[in-house]
Amino acid sequence: MTNVSVVVPVYNAGKRLNKCITSILNQNYREFELILVNDGSTDNSLDICKKYERKDNRIKVINKKNEGSILTRRKGVESAISNYIMFVDADDWIDERTIEILYNEALESKAEVTVCNIYKVIGNSAFIKRENINKYFNGNKIYQEEEIKNHLVTAYFHGHPFPSSLCAKLYRKELLNSSGKYLDRIKFLGDDLFYNIEILLKANRVKVINKPLYFYRHGGFTSKFMPYLFEDMINGYLIQKELINEYFSETKQKQYNGISIMLLNTFKTCLNNLFKNNLGQSQIKELICTYISNPIVLECLDNKGVIKYFPADYLEAIRNKNIDYLYNLGKALYKKSLHRKIFLIVASKLSII
Repeated sequence: MTNVSVVVPVYNAGKRLNKCITSILNQNYREFELILVNDGSTDNSLDICKKYERKDNRIKVINKKNEGSILTRRKGVESAISNYIMFVDADDWIDERTIEILYNEALESKAEVTVCNIYKVIGNSAFIKRENINKYFNGNKIYQEEEIKNHLVTAYFHGHPFPSSLCAKLYRKELLNSSGKYLDRIKFLGDDLFYNIEILLKANRVKVINKPLYFYRHGGFTSKFMPYLFEDMINGYLIQKELINEYFSETKQKQYNGISIMLLNTFKTCLNNLFKNNLGQSQIKELICTYISNPIVLECLDNKGVIKYFPADYLEAIRNKNIDYLYNLGKALYKKSLHRKIFLIVASKLSII
């Protein structure tokens, strides 16, 4: 009997994949299936998946061409036979009690989504780990209907720390199957968030427990150039605006403030991102000029919340097309991110974690 399906999207995970799979197979709760979806890996990830499949009949391996995380997870959900589904990223791992606790909490509270806390770690162990501290994990709580809408969904509009990741959550399968209408408009950034927003707006009960059961590994692929970052930022804003108009008409201005601030914060990430692609100075400045001519970016400049939140020189640089200011800002952010990346690499290799 299989009550829970664990879906792991796999792309060039290499040696990290062993720890992920082993942590799932070593669960106290045994009635689950493990679906490993190989997204066209070019390393030995598929061989690792098949090795485990031969050893354990609970494992199902799906091999497909590279299509990205959205379609990879979707393939896993389509193949799942359980009423409950959880996702684990191939870089990460879970506590041996994770499935047992989340499944029992879901049954006891009749929750359609059950959320646990996480540890953030570096490297291949949890010798040094940091628990995710925020108000949503101060204790165990059940959110219902209007509470979900007004406390959890709106958190995403304002950058509040209710986790947007699909990981560290257990979902009723029918909720996953009936959601996802916004995902075709997103290439990478925010796919978890917009899937979760739709899921939460349909859910009647969400259980949040304060136990950290998921180990999220710092690092990964975010240090690489993201070609669709700016496009995803714009499309994400438009999706959120649609949701606000449909579900939050009474607090529309407040929610607009949140998504406008989030967009212009993400715009800084877009500037940083341009320096990761080996472009020349003139090419970067040309792209910056294109970015700040976008009507959505310009729309956010006039938002009341934005005007209060950001320094005037940043907003004026966008409004007045001060390319040199924005170029130097992006370069400074890139250098800062390089220092962080170097620290993470060194920390991992020295196994100080």
